[in-house]
Amino acid sequence: MINLAFESSCDDFSCAVLLKENSENDSVKIKILSNIIYSQDYVHGIYGGVVPELASRNHIKAFLPAFRIALSEAEISMEDVGLVSATAGPGLVGSLLIGLMCAKTISYALNIPIVPVNHIEGHIFSPFLDIKENKEIFPFAALVISGGHTHLYLVNSHSDIKLIGKTRDDACGELFDKVSNYLGFGYPGGKTVDELAEKGDKRAFKFPLPMIRSNDLNMSFSGLKTAVINTIDENGGPKNIKKNVVYDILASLRESVSEILFKKTSAACEAFRVKNVAVSGGVSANSRIRSMFKERGEESGLKIFFPSVKYTTDNAAMIGYAGFFKNAIDPSVRRSEFLDINADPSWEL
Repeated sequence: MINLAFESSCDDFSCAVLLKENSENDSVKIKILSNIIYSQDYVHGIYGGVVPELASRNHIKAFLPAFRIALSEAEISMEDVGLVSATAGPGLVGSLLIGLMCAKTISYALNIPIVPVNHIEGHIFSPFLDIKENKEIFPFAALVISGGHTHLYLVNSHSDIKLIGKTRDDACGELFDKVSNYLGFGYPGGKTVDELAEKGDKRAFKFPLPMIRSNDLNMSFSGLKTAVINTIDENGGPKNIKKNVVYDILASLRESVSEILFKKTSAACEAFRVKNVAVSGGVSANSRIRSMFKERGEESGLKIFFPSVKYTTDNAAMIGYAGFFKNAIDPSVRRSEFLDINADPSWEL
């Protein structure tokens, strides 16, 4: 079966084509035929963050080019598509509506089933996109880290996903963005922080590890953000601080974030007796987070899964992958339910 997928939850518009094949041993093989992403970093960078109205307007411009290129790269026609998947939440409601309405229109016109997919669910299973036969290893702990999310889940199956911990304030990606903006490096800041941190000493500054000893799996990053900004001010402020001090601050910040994330994730594994961990979302591309999880995971007997860097940001391939395992709504049979599909900006798993 061929699945045409759309993702438009925030500022990136993506369209992908996936093929699902059943193997002789009843396992499922999912092949990504195309995965087109239109980034809007150049649009929102000058504002220091995503402007919702601009995001949705640019999604409208991106739809047709992304759609046509996705079909062309996959070397298929619309007649080959048997299923449509789209992100229905959480996210910016204006952005969500663009991709979802595109999917509903195609579903209605071609009289093929549609699957509304939770954006976070797409991220959770993205580490398995590149694995042969796409074999997930249940149960596993899933850490989703991005500019808007820092969540821990216990995943027992595709239909049994339980939230077990989350940030109480800033997401870890939001922390990187705010520090980057304060230093004048602009938005988004995750990649810049990671690259500059490589030049610094991760032991130069001892930043706090909020909630590291709490009796739950929740996290907090606002206090860490304040500590970093205060340290920048104490060393001359954004305009006068020396480059080597900036590198040391960012290296120490990255180390603190990595420490918090790993300790909370390992605590989750111990509490729920799981040995497998999937780390996903835009911040999962961070090189220190990857190396710490792999090093300490091996020491702790944990098996760690990361998506390829190309699948860490918002993309339609992960939405199509999750869509294959969800119940589809057939517009020809369940017309009323099909018409009731709507965007839910606060949809929780």
